[in-house]
Amino acid sequence: MKTNEELQKDVQNAIKWEPLLHAAEIGVSVKDGVVTLSGTLKKQR
Repeated sequence: MKTNEELQKDVQNAIKWEPLLHAAEIGVSVKDGVVTLSGTLKKQR
């Protein structure tokens, strides 16, 4: 089983590879294996 830190890093790395997402605007936190994303989505034009 992965640690919270490993899960957080995996999710952050996955977000970086998605061109439609702005990784700097998405917060990733993990507690007891539960991943929570935070931030604001902006409509692209």
